[in-house]
Amino acid sequence: MRRVIAIVASLMLLLALPGGAAAIAAGDEPSTAISVSAGTSQFDSTSMTSSAADPTSCGDFEDFSNTMWFSYTPTRSGVTMFDINSFATEEGNFLAILFVYKQGTGGSLTLVGCSAYPATVFASVDAGATYLIVSAALDAEDTGEPELSDHGGIFDLTIAPIRGRVLTDRFHSADSFVDEFWTEECGFEVTVSFDDRGIAKTFVDTSGVRRFTFFIVGSTTFSGGGSSLTFSYAQPFQDDLHGQVTFLGIPAKVVVDGRIVSLDVGRLVVTYDGQIVFDAGSHTTFGEGTDICGLLAG
Repeated sequence: MRRVIAIVASLMLLLALPGGAAAIAAGDEPSTAISVSAGTSQFDSTSMTSSAADPTSCGDFEDFSNTMWFSYTPTRSGVTMFDINSFATEEGNFLAILFVYKQGTGGSLTLVGCSAYPATVFASVDAGATYLIVSAALDAEDTGEPELSDHGGIFDLTIAPIRGRVLTDRFHSADSFVDEFWTEECGFEVTVSFDDRGIAKTFVDTSGVRRFTFFIVGSTTFSGGGSSLTFSYAQPFQDDLHGQVTFLGIPAKVVVDGRIVSLDVGRLVVTYDGQIVFDAGSHTTFGEGTDICGLLAG
């Protein structure tokens, strides 16, 4: 009888426990961060969910989804590149943002850097310390691209210690003027206004320059013929000096009188002589150019 009572009591206790307590997927939270090492590895964040530990903002970007956590312990101190290529395959592409945290005592996290367009962070790391890396999908309100936002997908995570020095150059340039070339080309006066910010990084080691990256964000507006045409761009560019260059993110959006007429998005790898090696996305503006005079004239 006592045994029967014990069994019944055990069953009641089990019934009283919260149901549906499924195991947390690897990488879904900081506590299940996937251990990674230097090099390139491929992952899939499609099934990743949100948690209270997830980052909520990075500059003007906010409200992320499909966050996936990784843990990295460098074996040597120095500048390291962390990069997410979310256009690693022909399908399932998404626009990503990258966060890098340094883990302190008691599990505290200090943000080292975050970036989108491109999802690349260069950071000075300490050997033996633990760094948590987060891949996340950008929100459609920030990107304006619903099909490429608010979901995860397959991506390449690259961690590359940088040997040698990194030379950095920043610029901000803005101006407005009547453009003689386009005025003659179009047959009516064309005013050009631009406002650009950029950063260039040159990576140097004992053998010389080994990598060059460039990022420009801004807009250029052509006004004339009763219309206004604006190119807006967030153009990342990478050249590893082995005969080809890579364009990432959203190179250009073309808007005429408030109407989007063209949008380049994706990843494009091109050889020095213009041959396409890899193409994921749409690159109409890059490949075919833009008829500025025709669009201004209506």
